[in-house]
Amino acid sequence: MPTAVLIGAGPGLGLAMARRFGRGGYKIALVSRNPDRHNDALRELAGRGIEAAAFAADVRDTVGLGAALDEVEQKFGDVDFVYYGPSPHNMTEARKPIDQIAASDVEAAMALVHPAADVVARTLPGMLERKRGAFLFTSAISAVLPVPELGAMTVPAAAARGYAVTLNAALAKQGLFSGVLLIGGLINGSDIHAAMSSSGQSDEAYLLDPDRIADTAWDLVAKHESPEALILPGRRGLGLTVLLITRLLRVIKRSGRSHSPR
Repeated sequence: MPTAVLIGAGPGLGLAMARRFGRGGYKIALVSRNPDRHNDALRELAGRGIEAAAFAADVRDTVGLGAALDEVEQKFGDVDFVYYGPSPHNMTEARKPIDQIAASDVEAAMALVHPAADVVARTLPGMLERKRGAFLFTSAISAVLPVPELGAMTVPAAAARGYAVTLNAALAKQGLFSGVLLIGGLINGSDIHAAMSSSGQSDEAYLLDPDRIADTAWDLVAKHESPEALILPGRRGLGLTVLLITRLLRVIKRSGRSHSPR
């Protein structure tokens, strides 16, 4: 039975990914700074017949993250799939406009992106040896569409997408996969959703269903047809969807590219 490691697994998309990949036959390793918060999730997964365990690691702690991955392998064996989706801790804080940021702002924003390379370096050799494996990262729609309001957060979004799709270009010829989910809304049930709701900043029209995103993630990993998927709100967020796609088409037209967004 293959093993899926979900890094930064929270109560929204992380748990939905655990359900979907567990249903697909994977053993699930939930990795986050506080594994005790996963007790309810572990009970739910066990009730569904999914073998799962929680492990402690802050992705910004290189040694601790490596130790957690060692623990995963000791318990479950080889790692076959890695989902890397830690969320920023300051998403609800006021952000500087893009034309007011400095290097220190970008450095702070990039703190959750750099460890992704460590995770790949730690798990990829075994995948190459076994000739199977996949990585999936999360990013924001600002990776492909200018959203000045996000300030420095636009930099790690673009970096994460660029890393994921370029890694896929290197791995595809070897039968492995790397992809990215470009999130264009607020994931229902996530930590960020909870924080924004408590502060009165949440707009329910922009909510995304984590289970539907997890289904998209499963298709990306299973089919290898595209290294990325753009996730936008459904009917309730139709206005936002039209606005975002219109902006994106304008950007593509100005850049001279001929392809249309998926």
